[in-house]
Amino acid sequence: MPVTSRPTPDPVAERREVTCPLRDGTRLRTLLLLPHGTGPWPALLTRHPYDVTREEDDGYLDVRRLVAAGYLVALQDVRGRFGSEGVFDPCAQEEADGADAVAWLAARPECDGTVGMWGASYASDTQFAALLGGAPALRALAPAMTPALSALDGFRFRGGVPELGSTLAWTHYAIAPDAITRLPSAREREAERRRQEATERAITTGEAYGAGALHAGRDAEGSVRWGLDRLREPLDSPRHRAGKIVDRTDAVGVPVLLTGGWFDVFLGPTLELYRRLRRRAEDTGGPAPRLVVGPWTHDDFSGRAAGLDFGPDASAGSVDLTALHLRWFDAVLRGDAPDSPPVRVFLMGADRWVETAEFPPSDARPLELYLTPEGALAPEPSGSGGRRLVSDPASPVPTCGGAVLLFAPFGAGPADQTAVEARPDVVSWRTGPLEEPLTVMGAVGAVVHLVTTGTDADVVVRLCDEHPDGTSPVVADGVRRGSARSVDPVTGRGGRGPLEPGRAYEITVDLWSTAHTFLPGHRIRVDIAPSSSPRWDVGTNTYAPEGKFAPPVTAEHTILQGAARPSRLLLDVVASPV
Repeated sequence: MPVTSRPTPDPVAERREVTCPLRDGTRLRTLLLLPHGTGPWPALLTRHPYDVTREEDDGYLDVRRLVAAGYLVALQDVRGRFGSEGVFDPCAQEEADGADAVAWLAARPECDGTVGMWGASYASDTQFAALLGGAPALRALAPAMTPALSALDGFRFRGGVPELGSTLAWTHYAIAPDAITRLPSAREREAERRRQEATERAITTGEAYGAGALHAGRDAEGSVRWGLDRLREPLDSPRHRAGKIVDRTDAVGVPVLLTGGWFDVFLGPTLELYRRLRRRAEDTGGPAPRLVVGPWTHDDFSGRAAGLDFGPDASAGSVDLTALHLRWFDAVLRGDAPDSPPVRVFLMGADRWVETAEFPPSDARPLELYLTPEGALAPEPSGSGGRRLVSDPASPVPTCGGAVLLFAPFGAGPADQTAVEARPDVVSWRTGPLEEPLTVMGAVGAVVHLVTTGTDADVVVRLCDEHPDGTSPVVADGVRRGSARSVDPVTGRGGRGPLEPGRAYEITVDLWSTAHTFLPGHRIRVDIAPSSSPRWDVGTNTYAPEGKFAPPVTAEHTILQGAARPSRLLLDVVASPV
């Protein structure tokens, strides 16, 4: 007798499309997915501007499994996007709107009055914004790939340099299409489509991100104009603080589960938020944050990127992020005992997961490797002198992998830097082949002593793992604009000013963090360059006040080395990760 399998019953007992009214009468499209059985249930909410119907089949968490676990799931388009009414004002609208959405959901008869939120990227911003807006029913946050801490550390800027490529990618490709369809008249829509086509041509030719492109005054579509306007704002502008945590960490008194990727454009703020929340928990006795970081890019959780495969255990599917989140939500919303470690990070190079109580681990120690005039990385400074490069804004160094969010062909991940390193405007230092493995697990930074012939300079630093075959995948990178060397990377506070030609300056570059083992036979390599385009705005080597433009000039930069000017790489290393 043949055996036939029975179809798996749909865990969603009922799907409702409803509207959530806000305090000003604006209505937001919300999909409610109800479990089988009788409620009320705790609710899980996500809010973003990318059409939430996609979450039903293509989210980074499986919403049907959330429903099957007994949660009322709510998927909501934010104001001014897709099925929701109103005008979209990114970030600025989300505090009041998020608080209203949580209160509305908690008050529904299907909900037991408790709400948790989850979501990546903008959908992580909306979580913290709702909490800041006043949402007492919001009891748990699970943000992934989050820029919620600050607009100045990988979102709109990095090291004082505008994130031009990311802004173009987001506004032009993610926001503009729906924004154009919402225009009231066919004439307006057609005019905006022509502007959109012009932006596409400018991106394709490189005109959109060449030197001076930020101040070129091109007639772009509205969402792109909005983004470029934000990049011209002063670093301490109140607009950059809208909807962001910045210095309001004390307002976060609920449990938080953070998810990040080693090659995500928002890795830095994700980890800095983790550190700040952990310090707050230690000071107040409140809930400590939990952290998961994989070898992932902003939108690829496969564990494969830029030609490297980190193995079968590296994918989000192998980790089962949905199950991990469910165990955590059950613990914080239902009182179950937590069964996962506080921190779980993927150790690249060794290609395995490591569980720790904190990140960096408590046994991490600092290691300084000094740049020598001969091109070596050494445990002690030696000799004296400098290595020169010529910065020509008309021929910037191209972006090649890293923690980016860009358009094709500029993908994210541990891309081989060999071709970039061969350029005359890129200088490199490296250790000899390692005899023992060396594991970096924590912060990565660099101190660069620089002299320039210009009145400003951008310093791009990359940490690479040079393999025995000569390939040189990037592990971590960062940038700092000399004129913004005293500006706080989170708050934007601190003075800017020109560099004096011929004078030596100490410039600190934050490469964020990593978890990476350099294997025996490999070399630790550091590259320094004057640019990385289209990722970052191409510097002109000429100082200009914020919001202004100075014509580009070619300049010579000299990186000084030796005991008197100890340019160096800063690493957190561990002896033997568990």
